[in-house]
Order: sequence, then structure tokens, then C-alpha cells
Amino acid sequence: MKNTVFMLFFLSALLQASIVLAHDFKEPQQAINAYITAVSTGSGEHVEMAYTSDATIKFYDRKDLYREYTRESFAKAVDNGQTWEAKIEITALLVTGNVANATVEFTWGENNEHGYVDYLNLISSSGSWHITNKVAQYVSRKK
Repeated sequence: MKNTVFMLFFLSALLQASIVLAHDFKEPQQAINAYITAVSTGSGEHVEMAYTSDATIKFYDRKDLYREYTRESFAKAVDNGQTWEAKIEITALLVTGNVANATVEFTWGENNEHGYVDYLNLISSSGSWHITNKVAQYVSRKK
């Protein structure tokens, strides 16, 4: 019985450690890639991994309406399991010590006529990078 209890405790501790490690991004690109995975695969879990708990997400949508989310509300909005067929590129990344800023550009549509430009601020805390906030703007890419 003691061995079973010990084994359950050990497995629980191991599971908790792997959950922590899943959020441990050694480079800012890793946190950005978790965000890209979140929006391209409809994974709210990846939003929670990429962003700090107090992060803010603010943007103007296709109708030029201002939207504002907390990490939790953004995770719920993203968490639909649907894949998004968009071209997604990190077009700029500036890193100064423990802070960073990234530009991520999205393009989609039959003729690549739709887009978003996201500006992400990141910080490294306790050796792990996370997104602290995002501002974004929908852009029409009609030629």
C-alpha cells in the first residue's frame, strides 16, 4: 500500500513538473510560437502558456471595432479547435536583455486580401519568456 501511495505521489509530482516545463520558454521565439500555435489551431491552452496571467490583448478587428481581452477571455475566444489557414510570419524581433518586442503578421483569404499586424511585448521572468501584452490592427491587403 505504501508503495502504491508513493508511486501515485511521485507520478503526480512528475506530471506537475511537466506542466511547469511546458510553460518554460527559454527564448522569446518559443513564447511567440506558442501564441501562433494557439491562434492557428484554436488552442486556448496555448494562449495560457504564451501569455502572463495579467496580460492584455487589445486590437481593432475587420470592422474597425476596438476589442479588449484578458488572457482568460482571449483563451476562451480562441479555444474552438479550428485550424486557421493563414500565412503567419514573425517579421521583427527586438531583444534587449530581459525584454523583447515582436511583430507578427497574418495574411489569409482567397487572394491574401486579409491581414493582421500584431505587436507583442514580452518579458523574461525567472528565466522564462512570456507575452505581457498584444496590440493589433486588421489590415486590408487588397491590391
